Amino acid sequence: MQIQTGWQQCLKGKTLYIMGDSTIRQWWEHLVRILKMKETLIPDAIHNTGPLLARDTVNNITVNYRSHGLPRRIAFTWTFHFKYVANIIDEIDGGPNDVICITMWAHFASYPVEVSRKRMEAVRAAIERLLHRSPETLVVIKSANTRMGNELISGEWLAYKLELIMREILHGINVVLVDAWEMTSAQHWHEDDIHPAKDIIVQELEFLCSFICPL
Repeated sequence: MQIQTGWQQCLKGKTLYIMGDSTIRQWWEHLVRILKMKETLIPDAIHNTGPLLARDTVNNITVNYRSHGLPRRIAFTWTFHFKYVANIIDEIDGGPNDVICITMWAHFASYPVEVSRKRMEAVRAAIERLLHRSPETLVVIKSANTRMGNELISGEWLAYKLELIMREILHGINVVLVDAWEMTSAQHWHEDDIHPAKDIIVQELEFLCSFICPL
């Protein structure tokens, strides 16, 4: 209960917009678990791709998740729920109580790097528009994390290539980075996994909170 209270105090009054792939959907899932939030069911939404919504009405905390648009590697979902991250950002008014969390990498690894580059350039432009209309908005980028997989479509070499492109494109704008690549590279008690273990995700969220409510 004391741990839950600490999270509640940090996030009280905040709205989090979490967008990207399943490695950041884990943030939504663990925040809902830690805060014991109530999920609002959205018609025709599929958990893997969202949209997902949960609220803590007592502490006025709202956590949203949306998948990034295509490309996606998934067996089935409703495409009418897909939106590109740049378009989602453009729909957000922003403000000191809004936190935008973004990651885009896992589903781009099997495509030419220019696909990721052009998408990240659009995201950068949307972030700049957001910060122009609401400079107090906190924008958080979650990096790629280490993983196991077929090197031709989903290996670490390809993921790290996209990671470098992301850092290059977003350099110089007012965003903060949760460096999941360093965090998952440094840990040695779990095997690499595209979906890191619970304790790693909690550490990522603790780092996120250090930007939301710094000591």
